[in-house]
Amino acid sequence: MNELSQSLKKMKIKGDKESILQFLREVMRLLPPSDDFGITITKKGVHEYVLDRQGIVVISLSEDEFLPYFSANHKRIDIDKVPDDVLKEVKEKWKEILDQLRDYAIEYSKLDKKFLKVADEVNGVIFENL
Repeated sequence: MNELSQSLKKMKIKGDKESILQFLREVMRLLPPSDDFGITITKKGVHEYVLDRQGIVVISLSEDEFLPYFSANHKRIDIDKVPDDVLKEVKEKWKEILDQLRDYAIEYSKLDKKFLKVADEVNGVIFENL
């Protein structure tokens, strides 16, 4: 958990692309081992950027012109290819990202009790950096 805290502090001080990417990598490392969890980083128009254990997924939603249905497409992008404006939002929304990580760890702890400790430590990182 020390790595998460250090990467967060570095990101808040430097705010450069590399420090933000390192923070995202630390968050990825702590996500529960399930495809059911993805942290919403931001929404830009019809695109939603989601961080999961494998990296970044861009989900594009569109409403059908003639039917009242939404359709979604997704595309996986390399974490190094995340647009700069999205990375800027990571720096601003770090608490929301860690809140989601903590909540997922609590939820997954029903299957694996060690994730209660992860949730507690993420909470500590949040309070330490407010």
